[in-house]
Amino acid sequence: MKKLLLASAVAALSITAAQAAPTVYGKAFLTLDVQDGDNVSTVLGDYNARTQLNSNASRIGLKGSEALTQNTDLVYQLEYGVKVDDNSTQFTSRDTYLGLANKQYGTLVAGRLTAIDDYVNYANVTQGGVVGGDNVLATFDAPRANNAFAYFSPERNGVQFMAMYAMDELNNTTAQLDIDGNKINVTRDIAGIGAKYEPTNAPYKVGATYIQAGDALKAVRVSGAYALSPVLTAGALYQHTDYDTDNNENAFTVSANYKVAQTPWTAYGQLDLVDNVAGLNNSEKQRIAVGGKYAFNQATTGHIYGALLQREVAGVDADAYGIGGGIEYKF
Repeated sequence: MKKLLLASAVAALSITAAQAAPTVYGKAFLTLDVQDGDNVSTVLGDYNARTQLNSNASRIGLKGSEALTQNTDLVYQLEYGVKVDDNSTQFTSRDTYLGLANKQYGTLVAGRLTAIDDYVNYANVTQGGVVGGDNVLATFDAPRANNAFAYFSPERNGVQFMAMYAMDELNNTTAQLDIDGNKINVTRDIAGIGAKYEPTNAPYKVGATYIQAGDALKAVRVSGAYALSPVLTAGALYQHTDYDTDNNENAFTVSANYKVAQTPWTAYGQLDLVDNVAGLNNSEKQRIAVGGKYAFNQATTGHIYGALLQREVAGVDADAYGIGGGIEYKF
């Protein structure tokens, strides 16, 4: 009897340990990129004129959950960026959080989090070291916020609501530009709400978000995608951003993904247009990017791409262009 009880206890402990074990995951994504253009684009960070071996959002992470009650789990994630090509900025914090997930009321997490506008972006198809960055060209685009909370409602018939709030522990008063001048990095308290509709087995999905950082920044985003056929999907995004200046930024992105029949290839194209970049008058950006992905297997993808970026800043024209390719491995 004692041996039986001991065996049962060991089995129970083993099950508990298995439930608590985190999932290890990550990505290594290396590309070789050749870019060129004029000096104004170099100053503004649109391209790097030296041939580059780039590590693109490579990462390693741990995530998991632990049942607290029948309906509530503790959830966690520790994710860190790594550089596969050099040792410059290893293990930088990406999305790291601790939270609670309830089947009836939804999920609440706290930590360092990507802004919720990232969950409403059905237009971006760029990947790798593409000129202008592997994202849409809107100046405010899914920054990570420190000291943040995010809530995601349960999905009901394809509808999900979300909200976020990031505390300003340092009492900053502005929404500041990153050092490269391309993207906004919000350093003060920010709040946002959003919703998306992704019905099962429907050819379309849509969503919208609103994010505000005091009077310094107010961003409204609307995005959607439509499967025109089993192999062709079109996406679009519009964002209006008020930077508390005389001119508001308007950003548009349209894209298409085409799965080449009976091959491992997927081709894509993306067009970005931005007016009054970062709220500056007579400042515009236009980019066209094309590329292809080759699925070697479920974990390994080859990439090729090219892009042309044109911008006008305070009446001065600037161009940048580039081609690149590489390989991505997920685990």
